[in-house]
Order: sequence, then C-alpha cells, then structure tokens
Amino acid sequence: MEDPFSGLQKALAAHIKTETNTTKKMRKWLLGISLAVLTLGCGTPSAEETRENPVAESTPITLSNNQLQVTIDAYGGAFTQILHNENPVNPLTWGVTAEQMPENNKSGAPFQGHFLCLGRWGQPSKGEMAAGVPHNGEPANSLWTISQQTKTEVKMNAGAPLDGMVVARSVSLLPNAPVFRVSESFTNTFSLSRPTNVVQHITLGPPFLSPALTVHTNAHHGFNQKFALPDPHRLAYEWPQGVADTTGRTIDMRRTDEEENYVTTHLFPDTATYGWVAALQPEQGLILGYIWRLSEYPWINIWNHSADGQPAAKGLEFGTTGIGAPYEQLIMKDTRFRGQTSFEYIDAGETLEKSFAGFMLPAPNVSSVEDIEVRDDQIILYLKGAAGSANTITLPNPL
Repeated sequence: MEDPFSGLQKALAAHIKTETNTTKKMRKWLLGISLAVLTLGCGTPSAEETRENPVAESTPITLSNNQLQVTIDAYGGAFTQILHNENPVNPLTWGVTAEQMPENNKSGAPFQGHFLCLGRWGQPSKGEMAAGVPHNGEPANSLWTISQQTKTEVKMNAGAPLDGMVVARSVSLLPNAPVFRVSESFTNTFSLSRPTNVVQHITLGPPFLSPALTVHTNAHHGFNQKFALPDPHRLAYEWPQGVADTTGRTIDMRRTDEEENYVTTHLFPDTATYGWVAALQPEQGLILGYIWRLSEYPWINIWNHSADGQPAAKGLEFGTTGIGAPYEQLIMKDTRFRGQTSFEYIDAGETLEKSFAGFMLPAPNVSSVEDIEVRDDQIILYLKGAAGSANTITLPNPL
C-alpha cells in the first residue's frame, strides 16, 4: 500500500518562530522541515466561511494568574505562548507562514504552537479535497468566536461546516498554581453518524527546543508512523526504544539530539486511567506537561524533526487516532493496533466531551521525569535530580 505520507513531501516547509531575529542557520532549517506539519496539522475554512470572517492577522487573547501566562490566538484557536513568571521561556514558538501552508489551507490562519485537529488527522481523501475539505479540519484555520473572557478564563467556539461539526472550548487557569485546564465539546450537526477524530497538536520550537530537551511519558506499545500501513504490528516496539528502519536499527525516543525525522505512535498500559507527557528542558530548568483521560484520548504521537543536525520541531500530539490517513484506508482494512481503532464514532446530533490539563513549572537540576500520578485532587510529579536524588512536586488536579 502506498505510504499515506509520501505524496506530501514537497507540500510544506515549516517556519520556526523565535523570540529573537531569525538567524541564517534557522532559515536554512526551513528547507528541511516538511511532511509532518502538514499531515499532523489542521485545516482551513471553507470559501463561504472565509468570506464571512475575512480576518488575516493574529488576534491574541492572554490569560494570567500569579504564576502563569497563557496566550491563545483567536485566529486559528492555537495556544501560542505559555510562560512561567519565574522563567519566561515560551515552548510554543514553532509555526509556519501562510505561504507555507497547503494550497487548500492558504486562505486561513497558519499552523502554530498548539492547535486543534478536528475531523481528521492527515490529508483528506481526493473527493473530500475536491469538495473543499482542508487538511485535517477547519477550526485551526478559522476565526474563533469569544463568548466570555475574564483574566483567568475564556470561552470560545468555532464551526467546521464542511465536516458538520461545532466545537466549544473553555480554558481556565487555576488560582495560585502553574496549571491550566482545557475543556472542549464536539457536536455532530449532521443527521448521519460517522467516524471522526480529534488531535491536540502541540509543537515545540526553539529556544525551549534544543538538543538537551527530553520527552517523558507513560506511553507503552507503539510503532513508527512510516510503517503504520498496512499492519502497524509489523515493526512494533515499546517506549522508549523505537525502530528507525526495516533493518531494526533502534533509537531512543526520549532524546531530541538524534539526527532523525520520525513520528512514533503509542498506546498506553491497559491498567492506566490517565495518559501524560512531559518535555524537560534541563538547560533552562523547565518542565512542560499535559495530562488527559485515556478514555477520551487513547493515543499519543510524538514527532521528532531535525535539520542540519539540530532539532527543528518536536510534536507532542495526543488524540483519538494513531494513523494519519483518510478514513477509507482506516475503515476498509483492519488497521487496529492491539485492538484500538484509529478513529472515533460520533452519532447524529451527539456531543463528545473531552478535557486535558497542562502545566509549566521551574525544575532546576532535574534530569528525568520518572512518573506522574493523578491522585484525587492532586497531580504528583516524581523527578530524578541531576545527582540522582529523588524529588516530588505536587500540583492541583483540575480534571
């Protein structure tokens, strides 16, 4: 079967946004970033929706408490900034320009930071594209409507008329804690039941992204995305050691300094109730993390991209699918991995409710995130110090 990613290799060159002027070396990196942003990204508004919302610039919304600042761009709905007051380094600097978007996405907001993929993860079918369906959904390219906003909370919504979906989102910062909660509902406005997908596409960029950054998660069995079809079990492995190619060469997927480009896809232990992923930046003494219910998001997809021997993008993408392909490929053959499908069912008129928590906190002299436990009203981080000592950090649990 044709690799579902192969036809997109030239479709996009990703753009890295930093908080300083782009260097010559960074501009060179742009030539190296390609497929994954497109196939794992979200889409564009329909022509009708674009006419109704003729917005062509960023529309930022900033929430803050006494520890954290979170910025969301209403144009595309992406989280573009998470800053801790003690060490304000933004992990969500990655993004692409409008010119670098796929042709059927150019009229809308460009992909950036942490954006929502709704309806699909990966390119639409040929027929869907001909009908105007963008790559992986409309909300990430559309202007969201703000219905309510305070200093620490915002409620917003967006439509996906080509997919017959409406999304409503609430973002709130917890008082006196570096923690935020995101709750979203997805309603099928069509009179037909059908498969759908939701992916939280979090992508890290420099300077938070560097060779020192490591990724930690409770993910378990998985596969390399380029070997997903026709049978994802063929070269399956267990986190953190992944298979890079058909020779069986292995890579440590926790690391960022590997000169490898891949998407590794994973499920979680059967005994786990929550999934979690954390990006540790030891040079800057920071941890960015996310926690969610596995009943809502059973998969995680971690995208590693390097160019010229340097990290260029790192995706921490949890969602309802583990294979980025049109639904024909997901449904007409058995693409389940360890019994888990790569799509979700939504009935006519049904509303799906999903939520997750995020946190950003200082963590000086930490070498590893050993575990994260969700216990009633607490999130407990078990950390290993640079000298091998053990430490814990307790945060409030908003889930």
